[in-house]
Amino acid sequence: MKEYGESNVLNTEALGYLLGKYKERNLISRFLVSNFYRAIQNVVQLLEPTDRILEVGCGAGISSLRIRQMLCGQHFEVSDVDDNAVRQFEKIGFPIPFKQESVLQLQRADDEFDCVFLLEVLEHVPDYERALSELFRVSRKYVVVSTPNEPLWRILNLLRWKYIRDWGNTPGHVNHWSQSALVRLINRFGEILKVYGPLPWTIVIAKAPPNK
Repeated sequence: MKEYGESNVLNTEALGYLLGKYKERNLISRFLVSNFYRAIQNVVQLLEPTDRILEVGCGAGISSLRIRQMLCGQHFEVSDVDDNAVRQFEKIGFPIPFKQESVLQLQRADDEFDCVFLLEVLEHVPDYERALSELFRVSRKYVVVSTPNEPLWRILNLLRWKYIRDWGNTPGHVNHWSQSALVRLINRFGEILKVYGPLPWTIVIAKAPPNK
C-alpha cells in the first residue's frame, strides 16, 4: 500500500477491510464500535445549527453516514484522497457532497469549516504534522481526531491472533500514539477541549487558535 497522500491509498483490498471492520458481527466488536460513535455523538452536540462540517479521509463513507444521522441540518461535506472511493461515491449517488483531496493539501479556504473530523486516518499518514496543520488551517472552531490507543490496540490484535508477525500492528499503521502522546501532539496545534477513550481508541477535540 502506498503512503497516504500519494495515490490510491484505499485500494480495493483495503476498502474491503474497512467495510469488514465496521460490519463486524462479533458482539464485542459491535459494542466497541458503538462506544466509539457515542463519543462522536458528544462531539456533534457541541455544534451549532449553522455550522459547516467536513470529514477528511472518509474512506468508504461508513463513518460519514453515521455522523450524518447525528446532525440537525448542518452543512456536511466529506473527502478522501482515493480516486477509487470517489468513483464509487459517484456510481452509487452518495448522499453527502464529496471531493477528492489529500489531507496533506486540502483544497479549502482558511477557516472554511467550523468543525473538521479526521477519524482513523492519522495513524496512516507519515507526514502527520503537515496533516494536522491543514486541519487546523481550514477549521474555524473545532478539530476532531481519533487514532488507535497504543499499545492497547496491538495487544488486542494479538489476543485475537491478528497480525502476529507484525506484533499486532494493523497493516498501514505507520504511527502509534498512546492517549497521552496524542494529546501532547495535538496540543501543539490547538487547545485541547475534551479527550474520550472509547476502548481501544482515543478521540481528541481541540479548538482552533483564533490567530493562525
